[in-house]
Amino acid sequence: MPIEQIQFELGNQTIAALSNNNQGKPLLILVHGWLDNAASFSALLPELEAYHAIAIDLPGHGLSSHRSPDAHYHLLDYVNDLHNLVEQNGWDKIALVGHSLGGIISSIYSASFPEKVSSFVCIESAGPLTEDESTTISQIRGSIESRIAANAKPIKQPNDFASIVQARRRVSDLCEMNAETILRRNVRELDNGDLEWTTDKRLRTQSSIRLTSLQAENIVKSILCPIHVVLGESGFEKVKKLMKERQGLFQNLQLTSLKGGHHVHMESVNELASIVKNHCQLKISD
Repeated sequence: MPIEQIQFELGNQTIAALSNNNQGKPLLILVHGWLDNAASFSALLPELEAYHAIAIDLPGHGLSSHRSPDAHYHLLDYVNDLHNLVEQNGWDKIALVGHSLGGIISSIYSASFPEKVSSFVCIESAGPLTEDESTTISQIRGSIESRIAANAKPIKQPNDFASIVQARRRVSDLCEMNAETILRRNVRELDNGDLEWTTDKRLRTQSSIRLTSLQAENIVKSILCPIHVVLGESGFEKVKKLMKERQGLFQNLQLTSLKGGHHVHMESVNELASIVKNHCQLKISD
């Protein structure tokens, strides 16, 4: 099944995406993790022939436009972006697949707009990350200082593709092939052969503030649709810990561990595709 590049115009921003162009099938929206892009789902998309599957690039990531110079990348703004996309296209009762940050965004969206979501597969995420309220001031100060520091520094463009692949591998569990898959969509080649980032440098600044545990619990409890959480056997320990703490809060939960790390959807593709097909198709047809 061929995968095509598409885009959506949402006001003053462009949301780029990859689609299997399977028009007429139930709609499945895939949302990637922090500093990744839609290409992280490129191996999974062809396996989702039962759906019209669309993997989006979040703003500031991949080929999507950056936020305006006076804006930043707040978690709840991503939820707003997803809702704008759904509303502008007149979509209803979509299925969601979210990885990591995309899983957090999709969790909040599913809780906030339950009438829009029929089912949800959450990969290497267990809802929003939290901080104790006692860290509020340090979070705010750190965020502002990180923005000032980022604005003062020129963007350091890549010297060559191989070096950024190795750099990404040093800070992740990605194999070389999967790192290349993601990074090819995060850079572009200029006419002179040089590379430049397509991702916004502001993505690396600190969050303004994180939710508290009670706020995150309220979100998790408010997810009404069936949710299937998929963890990597060698995935992030903090996600496993959160899942243990919150497992009893989900109203309709299935939990599966698959072979792989934090990017388990790129490592156990067939197994993950089977979970998506069984979980989402059953609920869409109800």
